[in-house]
Amino acid sequence: MSKHLWLALLMSLPVAAFADGVSGGGEGGGGGLSRSFTVDLTAGITSTFQMPLGGSFGAGPDVLDTMTATLHNAFREGDSLSVFGWNSTDLPASTPDWQGGLLYDSRLFHRGRHTLSAGGGVQRWVLPNVGSGAKDWLVSGNLLYGTSVKKVPVFVSENSWTLLKSTLPTGSAIYTQVYTQHNLMRRHGLQLLLRQGPAHSYSWGFYGLQGNCVFHYGGSLVAIWKGNTFDAGYRQQFGLQDAVPNAHYWAFSVTRQLFKVSQVH
Repeated sequence: MSKHLWLALLMSLPVAAFADGVSGGGEGGGGGLSRSFTVDLTAGITSTFQMPLGGSFGAGPDVLDTMTATLHNAFREGDSLSVFGWNSTDLPASTPDWQGGLLYDSRLFHRGRHTLSAGGGVQRWVLPNVGSGAKDWLVSGNLLYGTSVKKVPVFVSENSWTLLKSTLPTGSAIYTQVYTQHNLMRRHGLQLLLRQGPAHSYSWGFYGLQGNCVFHYGGSLVAIWKGNTFDAGYRQQFGLQDAVPNAHYWAFSVTRQLFKVSQVH
């Protein structure tokens, strides 16, 4: 396991301690919420390290791993407070890129078929394969809207990043995605899902890029079995400016919940 993921695990200890302190706070602190604390690990292999703005870095393939520690129902029903560490290592060069951060997400409303959630956080990126080497501090934001059309789940997500400090040109960027989720099969403990849809990114000076960056169309086949989530995905990229080439990207990963503690006290 990457040393950066061990760092993420250490960073998660204050979240767990916070969970213990809030849940053990009696009538004033508990608020009647049913809290849980989880740690999830994702491991996989990808064609290369590709960023939402369209750049691909390193010869590839890359080995990736992510560890996320999350406190569910941290302050209110439907919210979460999480710490994550992400690492992608280009195999030919053995050079890792990594990201980590503290994120908060909350459900704003849920009415009938419609759900809206929003969140944000602070992140640290160290990406030696990007440009002359990127060392960044960022604030991030996200919106997720979910509904269903003819019983097919449809999601619209927006992720944004603003560079507070960087060794590369600073700015902001947004990545918008629309995707559907089709339930292909649910039998004998195995569930198969197909996710597909387009995505688009736009930059206001982020890493020196300005304007429309890429259009993606991709899909993934997801299998959920015995607590494991297997994901095989592919997407085609169409560059929308000279600095961003056309490209493709594939990835295989497995995610497993390492442990879960409910009703933390």
